[in-house]
Amino acid sequence: MKRKLLISAGLMAAGLFTNCLYAQDYQPFTVQSGFNADVIANGVGPSASSTTNDVDGVNYAFVSQDFKLTATSAALTYGLPTNGMISSAVTSTPGLTYQMGSYSANNSLRLQNANDSGTLQFSNPLAASVVYMLATGGSGDCTVDATVNFTDNTTQTFTGIAISDWYGGSSYAIQGIGRINKTNDNLESGSGTNPRLYQLPLAISAANQSKSVKSVTVTKTGTGGIPNIFGFSANAYNPCGTPDNIMATTTMTGATLSWTAPASGAPASGYQYYLTTSSTAPTATTTPTGTVPSGTSVNLGTSLTTGQTYYFWVRSNCGGSSQSFWRLKQFVPGQLSATYTAGDISTLYDDSGVTTASATSCPGALSIVIPAGYKVQNTSVSYTMTAAGGGWMSEQRSLLACTNNSNTEASISSGTGSNGGTFSYNRTGLTLANNLTGTVNFEIRAWREYGGSGCGTNYNKVDNGTFTVTVTLQPVSALATNEVSAKGNEKIAYPNPFADTLYLEKAENVKKAVITDPSGVVVKTIDNPSSELFLGGVKSGMYILTLTMKDGSVKSMKTIKK
Repeated sequence: MKRKLLISAGLMAAGLFTNCLYAQDYQPFTVQSGFNADVIANGVGPSASSTTNDVDGVNYAFVSQDFKLTATSAALTYGLPTNGMISSAVTSTPGLTYQMGSYSANNSLRLQNANDSGTLQFSNPLAASVVYMLATGGSGDCTVDATVNFTDNTTQTFTGIAISDWYGGSSYAIQGIGRINKTNDNLESGSGTNPRLYQLPLAISAANQSKSVKSVTVTKTGTGGIPNIFGFSANAYNPCGTPDNIMATTTMTGATLSWTAPASGAPASGYQYYLTTSSTAPTATTTPTGTVPSGTSVNLGTSLTTGQTYYFWVRSNCGGSSQSFWRLKQFVPGQLSATYTAGDISTLYDDSGVTTASATSCPGALSIVIPAGYKVQNTSVSYTMTAAGGGWMSEQRSLLACTNNSNTEASISSGTGSNGGTFSYNRTGLTLANNLTGTVNFEIRAWREYGGSGCGTNYNKVDNGTFTVTVTLQPVSALATNEVSAKGNEKIAYPNPFADTLYLEKAENVKKAVITDPSGVVVKTIDNPSSELFLGGVKSGMYILTLTMKDGSVKSMKTIKK
C-alpha cells in the first residue's frame, strides 16, 4: 500500500551526492619500495600462482575482488578493492584513504620472526601531523616498533605498537574482505566481518611536523603473530590553515559556494578558488580561477550548465607563496530531491529469488515535480536497511522503480553480512526515469528472505527518513542527435559545415547559445552572443547548436565542424 508522503523536495543545497573533503588533509603515501611478500591472490588461476607467501604462516592469504579460480567462476562478493584503494572505516578519520601495493607484485612488508625489520620508502614525501599505518597480524596479536624517517635524515621512533589478529580486532580500516587457503584454494567469506586490516596512528611531534616523511622502518618485537604492513597515509601538515565546511547552494543555472575559515583564523590574503568540469585536482602551482579577498563565499553567476558536474576547489591564501591545501566541493546545478518520511518501509517475505519483475504489496512511494522546460537526465537513490530479530543484512533485497513508465533498475541490490545491523545503499547515474517531465513517481520495493510471511518491519526494513531520490535535470532543449526533428534543422546559423566561425542569423534576438555534442554533452555556452561564434578550439565533428531567444523560444540545428 502506498503511504501518505511528506516530501522534502527542492533544489539541492549541498549534501546529497556531492563530495567534500574534510577538515583534515588526508593524503596516502605511495610506497616506492620495501614490500617483501605478495599475500593477495588476484586475477584468474590458483591462488598459489598469484602469491608468494601467506599472511599467517598457515597458508591463508587475502583475495582481491577480481580473483577467480577459473574464468567461469562466479565473481566474489567480498575481497580487497580491485583498485587497491582502501577508504578507512575509522569514524574519527572520515576521508582517509590508503593505496595498497600492486596485487601482481610484492604488497606486504611481512615480518615473521622477532627482530625482522624492513623499510617502506615513499615516492611522495609529505610533512605530517599524524602518520597512519595500515597493518594486520596473522595467527595472533603482535607488536612492532616503527621509526619515521624524515628527509633531513632525522627520525622519530614509536615503540610497542600493538597490532590485532586479522580476525575480530577493533579500529579496523576495512573488514569482511575474506581469505583463501593456498594449499586447496578453499575460499572463506569471513561472515562479512573478517578478516580485517587495522589503522594505527603515529602522532608526529610538533618539532617534526614541518619535516617531510620519506620512509618508515618497522621491526617486529617479541613473539606472537606475523605483522603484515600494507601502507601508510598522513594527515598532511601545512602552516597555512585550510578552509572547511564547504557548502554549495544551487539553482538551475547557478551556484553560490560558501565555507568557514580555518580553525587558526582567517588567512591574511583571503581565499583562491578554482572551478572546472574536470575531476583532475589542481596542484600547488595551478592558476586560480578567481580570488575572494574578504568573506567566505563566492557567487558563480547564472551561466552554469544544468546537469553538469562541477568541481570547485578553494584554498586559503596566507600571503606571498604561502597557500593551504586545496579543498574540494563537487556540485551539480539543477538537482531535485525528495525523501520519504512517513515511517519505516516494510519488506515482503520472499525466499524464492526475486527479480526485477517482482512486485511487492508494501512499497514506499514518493514523487518529484520537474519544473517546466526541464527533463530528467539521470537519477540517484540512497537509503539504509536494518536487519533485526534474527534477520541478516545478506537477506535484504531492494529495487528502485519508476511507475510513470514501469521501468526498474537493471538489477536487484543485496546486503552483505551474516548478522543483523544496518546496511547502506547508494546508487547513482540510473536511467530509469530519463527524459521524463512533469510529476515523476518512484517507489522502493524491498524484500527479505527470512522471518514470518507477508509485509513487515520486524526482520528487515527500509529505515524511515533514509529513502531519498535525487534527479539531475537538463533543459528540454538540450537535444541529443536522435531527438532533433526536421523543424530543428531550421537555418539559424551559417555556413554549414564551418571551419572556425559560425555566424548567427539575428544575433540581437539571442539570449544564449549552447553547443552540444551528439551525446548531449555541453561543449560551449555563450551568453548574449554576437553574430560571430568562434569555435576554433572545438574538434571536428557534428554538433547541435541550440539558441535560447530573448522571447523565450528555443531554436536548434545540426552543424558540422570541418
